[in-house]
Amino acid sequence: MARVVALWAGPRNGSTATMYSFAQRSDTRVMDEPLFGHFLAHTGVVRPSREDVLNTMPKSRDDVLQSIEPKEEDDVLFLKHMANHIEGLAWHDVDGPKHKHVILTRHPDGVLHSYRQHIAEPTMLDLSYAHQRRIAQLGGDDVIVVTAESLFQEPESTLRALCLSLELPWEPVMMTWRSGGRKEDGVWAKHWYSSLHASTGWQPRTLTNADVPSGLKKLRETCLEHYIALKAKSLNH
Repeated sequence: MARVVALWAGPRNGSTATMYSFAQRSDTRVMDEPLFGHFLAHTGVVRPSREDVLNTMPKSRDDVLQSIEPKEEDDVLFLKHMANHIEGLAWHDVDGPKHKHVILTRHPDGVLHSYRQHIAEPTMLDLSYAHQRRIAQLGGDDVIVVTAESLFQEPESTLRALCLSLELPWEPVMMTWRSGGRKEDGVWAKHWYSSLHASTGWQPRTLTNADVPSGLKKLRETCLEHYIALKAKSLNH
């Protein structure tokens, strides 16, 4: 039976770069946000790629869950999810005996600055912190928390520690990839992935934060509470 690694990220956390890392592995197949169609149909939220997603991806619960079933030839299946895509689904829908869950989270001062370049007035639903906290509680010992700050500042040591926690052998090829897109990229890649497509791998750097507008201070404080609780359980915290 294939092992499943489910990544539950927030926006602007480095989740697609992480998916590209795992796609380099000799034992892993990746999927890019396979629950997105169901999420959009269930919540009705607006996204730049909404119509493209709804026209090309499964939208019903049964169809979307069938789409994330491992194939017979899979050894490891890596599912890149946004944590809020769990909306409308039960935990048993996205968990299983061979599942490991990874939460990738980032300080809200960095997320809000980056995300507002695409979505001007983000909400708690958009930012996924409460969903990540809930997943951490539901998943218990099968959940591993990684901060984006650690991943970007020390990518190799963080990815090595993650692989160790997942009981996967380290493969150095995870550090680099070819520039340009991948066949697994979602139809939303043109809106979000341009900087990643220009890259060829991990380059250690410190993520920057920025001041949050006064109208988002309350949202920021709520997100920060969740982030601090998650960070306390993270690898390399």
